Amino acid sequence: MVDDSGTGLAGNNGSYVLCLNGSRIVNKRMAMFLECLQNDGYSVRVFSLPRHRWVLDKSERALDVRRTNATTAEIGEVSGRRLAAVFCFHWSVLPLAVVRSWLGRVPLIYDEHDHYELNTLEGAGSGLKLRIFSWLVRWIHRCSLPWVALVTCIHLWNQTLLKHLQRWQSAVIELHNYPADLWRKTLRQPLASDRLCFVYIGGVYAEKGCGAAAEAFLSLPADLQSRAELHIFGDGNADLIAALRQRVGVAVHNAVTPVIFREFAAQRRCVGLAMLAGTARYRLVGTNCTKLYEYLALGMPVIATTVGEFPEQISRAGVGLLIADDLNVPDLVAAMTQMLQDTAAYDRMSENARLLMDREEMTWEHEWSKVLTTGVLSK
Repeated sequence: MVDDSGTGLAGNNGSYVLCLNGSRIVNKRMAMFLECLQNDGYSVRVFSLPRHRWVLDKSERALDVRRTNATTAEIGEVSGRRLAAVFCFHWSVLPLAVVRSWLGRVPLIYDEHDHYELNTLEGAGSGLKLRIFSWLVRWIHRCSLPWVALVTCIHLWNQTLLKHLQRWQSAVIELHNYPADLWRKTLRQPLASDRLCFVYIGGVYAEKGCGAAAEAFLSLPADLQSRAELHIFGDGNADLIAALRQRVGVAVHNAVTPVIFREFAAQRRCVGLAMLAGTARYRLVGTNCTKLYEYLALGMPVIATTVGEFPEQISRAGVGLLIADDLNVPDLVAAMTQMLQDTAAYDRMSENARLLMDREEMTWEHEWSKVLTTGVLSK
């Protein structure tokens, strides 16, 4: 439900939702939760640990942000409304969320996305730090999840995360990172260029194939490179971004919103890059790779690596090409070359992508309906 004001508010139902996060950076998944709450008429108060700066622009439609301070941001008017529910988006504040929901006598919904595998399989720093954080995550889950009304989580290969969470809470549902309906409804515009654009959106890191993409693109024969472009959208490793900016022919775009990316892609023929290295974390990747499904919803064929469920998802639907998960540059050059030379194959994969994403169940709105169907969140 969306009104004509552009805020997405569907009226005042007298309720607000408290959302707790470990950082003032509201990532894409959390932003989609906030947008759905806004669209359903709730105001939202976001409480965050005072880390980083506020980032509140990752939703598809603008959030109606009224005010922010060091630890809170308010979407819509919260004053005078009653608390309807507590949402938690980070394990570090889950115990606090449990206490707040108990004091308010309202249900608590916890979304586990990325943090479990990040802190138990990948981590940052020493092996000791990884072991400490892995223990903390598991301990907090064990102590807190029995007090949660509903757990939502991303889908990992073989339901790895779902099974972990169900050890302490039976009410767990997987929410796939499918894009909002408006991605597949993006109107195509006159082509700004007849070149084929290889595009990447997300965190700019070597393990996500950003460096390999630049190496491969610049290794294309001159006649093919003249018919192509490489665009990398996102923020991340500052050193890598600086190095990429030095490569002639590689365009890096920072501070990108979903609207900016969709407008860019709507005017060009594009190939999406979803290349994750074969790390312990990415070998579990399932339908939690947001960019993959955003590319497909825009009708882009993809080049992806053989990690997790990518081979099954991409080969079964006939929507792209696969390369090894060691980010092999010659293999990537060959895949880029095929996309440039075989126009019929490109068109066929593009059509397959649109057919796949035209299915109603491939939208975030469908995923959100799973939460509403439980009846945990009531107006």
